[in-house]
Amino acid sequence: MIDSTAMEQTHPGIEAMAFFDLDGTLVVGQTQRLLVSFLRSEGMVRFGFLVGVALWFAAYRLGLVKATDAARARGGELMKGMSVGDVALLMDRFTEEELVPRLHEGAVAALREHQRVGDEVVIVSAALAPVVEALGRHLGVTVCEGTRLEQREGVYTGRLEGRSLYGAEKARVALAFATGRGVALKNCSAYADHETDVELLGSVGRAVAVRPRPELARIALERGWSVMP
Repeated sequence: MIDSTAMEQTHPGIEAMAFFDLDGTLVVGQTQRLLVSFLRSEGMVRFGFLVGVALWFAAYRLGLVKATDAARARGGELMKGMSVGDVALLMDRFTEEELVPRLHEGAVAALREHQRVGDEVVIVSAALAPVVEALGRHLGVTVCEGTRLEQREGVYTGRLEGRSLYGAEKARVALAFATGRGVALKNCSAYADHETDVELLGSVGRAVAVRPRPELARIALERGWSVMP
């Protein structure tokens, strides 16, 4: 579930926004795979689960399977029974140990420049929300949207809440944020690495393909989008 209240807040002086994907864009690699390995080192994941995730990602890279809510739900199951506060602390440590060393210098530099000139930065990712929010805290980004996990009385149930922010969902979220801020999408930028992000990239005035996969690289060339190596 997306927090529509956050989208509709007014921010005087904001004339542009910048939307950043996470996996493959801000971070080189797949955060879910890194997360499972990290939790395995913490004694929270069975070896069989780890092997299954590794095989799934190998198939995903080969284009044999697609990212699905079911695949992300497996990661959400690992948070079952944990308090929101404990997960936030754990994800902060995960970010420092696993994600920070893998930050894409060019993408982070672009993010910092948007912050410097007063643009509102939003991280929009299909990754689990606690991971997205932890990276946001590290980068000083206060507005983050990821695949949310259901919680009851401050404890995660292990189930997803709402739809994953994947494909066209990212473009929908970007439009909702921009509309809520009174900002025209033509004044916004977006950064992403995957062909499933074409709707997001195509919805803004300035699109940047970051280390694009072959199909996105082809589309970026056809449409005259910027490419960041």
